[in-house]
Amino acid sequence: MTEIILCRHGQTDWNVHGRYQGRTDVPLNERGRTQARELARTLAAQPIHAVYSSTLERAYDTALEIARPRGLDVRRDPRLDEIDQGQWEGMRRDEIAIHHPTELEAWKRYPIDLRLPGGETLEEVRLRVRAALDDMMLLHQGRTICIVAHSVSMAVVKHELQGLTLRQALASLPANASWERIP
Repeated sequence: MTEIILCRHGQTDWNVHGRYQGRTDVPLNERGRTQARELARTLAAQPIHAVYSSTLERAYDTALEIARPRGLDVRRDPRLDEIDQGQWEGMRRDEIAIHHPTELEAWKRYPIDLRLPGGETLEEVRLRVRAALDDMMLLHQGRTICIVAHSVSMAVVKHELQGLTLRQALASLPANASWERIP
């Protein structure tokens, strides 16, 4: 059986300030780099055969800390990138409430089909993440894969592999540098 160790990237300054990052390539801050090293130490005893990350620096740099002691390369896959939040990127929730109140309310009620202003839908994220998972699980049958990604793309993985509704998965977004095993 293929297992997934699902990790979220370390902290960025935008995490600290509550800014939506999406596809904006915000790097880890000093705390995030420390978290990535701590996460790698926490996972040191876990058997990991392949490490994947999104193409975004914050996920890739976190994944490097996990892969390096094992002598593994990090395989960057754009299908694991965070949801494209379009015009919301760089904004805090209170700013979004002022500038995009209708869309924010729609996102809270039923986000599945909502296209974020200038961004993508959750269904588009689901389709690309599912395709990445299918490819990885086929390539690494019976092994353990580590995926370092983002809160929404991770929610989609949990939805696809654990049978959670997307709403349930989105309701429990992971903390920075957290991890969980998904059999």
